[in-house]
Amino acid sequence: MLSRLRALATSRPGGFQVGVDVAVYQGPPADWRSAAGKFSWAAVKLTELEPGGIRYVNPDAAADWHWLRSHDKGRIAYLFGHPSVSAAETVSFFLGELRKLGLQDTDGVALDLETADGRTAAEVDAWALAVLEELQRKLGRKPLLYTFLSFAQEGYCARLGHFPLWIADPSSRKGHPRVPAPWKHWTIHQWVITGPIDRDVANYKSQQAMRHDLGKTKEPDLNNLGGSIVGPLASARWPSGVTMVAGLAHNGFIQANRWESGKWGGWANVSKSKAKGGPSLVTIGADQGRLYYTDTEGSVIELDSSDSGKTWN
Repeated sequence: MLSRLRALATSRPGGFQVGVDVAVYQGPPADWRSAAGKFSWAAVKLTELEPGGIRYVNPDAAADWHWLRSHDKGRIAYLFGHPSVSAAETVSFFLGELRKLGLQDTDGVALDLETADGRTAAEVDAWALAVLEELQRKLGRKPLLYTFLSFAQEGYCARLGHFPLWIADPSSRKGHPRVPAPWKHWTIHQWVITGPIDRDVANYKSQQAMRHDLGKTKEPDLNNLGGSIVGPLASARWPSGVTMVAGLAHNGFIQANRWESGKWGGWANVSKSKAKGGPSLVTIGADQGRLYYTDTEGSVIELDSSDSGKTWN
């Protein structure tokens, strides 16, 4: 993947989006377009902040990026990561170049993590987490993490499982990659890494679904959520963008309304008993959360969630 750009094609049987990798190695779009064939979106390598302060910018990135826009193709911009350099400077360098090219709400971003630079697994993992979290915070979308099976299996990605996985696994057949811990699902499978063009499939039935999932997170509409809340409100937001608002309802129970996939799910009871006063909400990590409330007997009740507030126990 080093010095390469990913271009992914239209969906094939099975509901995948299929594609190829091209970058400076292939030249500008005029040089790789015929080899790529039909495709619906592409990922472009932008930057690589190397040890010693060397700042590499893909000389063909601008041509690739603008060609994709002019031909109504989806886009992912990615950076190649070096854990031996500053995470903050790595992100800043990438964002500076990305802003020069222009970023649409439907564009995705990714970190290419495949070298340790002599760092320990724990150090690489912490560095990558800092980069991914900063990209998400600055750009309002969840970045992809690209890596190899062996790299993940050696523990370099231990805390990155809540970011979409782009896995290089050429030994598995197209669309059936092995998924290393800590992930349970894959988003993109790179299944060919030899020859002039790498090839990938993305686990989406349509380009629209892909853009929705990897593009900018739509913010909740907080103008009027309805409901029959009579007590103080609490709110929380998970890294995925899922947002929850909870409060003491007219029926005496704690009710919550949850924002996911661009819409509110509606108010529903979440407490096991009637409550006295409003609740408190806390998010923990990628998907976990805790809700606290006081029941009518004066006892403080704790409820736990492991699915971003879908269920509470």
